[in-house]
Amino acid sequence: MSAAQTREDRQPRRGDARLRRAALLAAVGELLAERGTGFSLAEAAGLAGVSTATAYRNFADTDSAIDAFFADLIADLLAAFDRLPAPEDPVAAIRAVCQEWVTQASRWGAAAVHVRSPRGVLARRGAADPVVGGLYDRLDGLVEAAITGGRVPPQDVRFAVLMWVTIFDERVVVDLTHTLAWSADQAAEHLTEAFLRVLHV
Repeated sequence: MSAAQTREDRQPRRGDARLRRAALLAAVGELLAERGTGFSLAEAAGLAGVSTATAYRNFADTDSAIDAFFADLIADLLAAFDRLPAPEDPVAAIRAVCQEWVTQASRWGAAAVHVRSPRGVLARRGAADPVVGGLYDRLDGLVEAAITGGRVPPQDVRFAVLMWVTIFDERVVVDLTHTLAWSADQAAEHLTEAFLRVLHV
């Protein structure tokens, strides 16, 4: 068998493994939304249509699967932010990120509300938490650009980012889009205006 054939034989297996992992994480998200963290990795495997052994080859336990779900969720959110057009007006950039955030959170917020750290955002960022750090850096950069561009008055950027994360908390998005049955656009508009008032825009 040639090296090329060996690579071709392995490629579908790697692709299948990625699909199984994605199915497991989707099941974790569904179970989180329905029941919170009170489920087993075996239950997630059953919902995903894979064996329990496969689930344990991917994750050590339920907690690690939940951690992976949340890390992927944040990675996808940041990737969505990065795909947004970069308008010249920094306030327009903030508005675009706010809209995308609510659009995304309206889909996974019901699951994400169960993945809460007892530590604050600033404390986790100070401890170099990789999940919070990426989000904080994106938001920090947008607020700094708005200040530098003269669109937002000088202020404590740490406080501004903390307020941004607080206003756009998944629980708030879920309350607006599920409990009040607002559209994602309507929720985004109201939350964005609330945050811009914090910035004194």
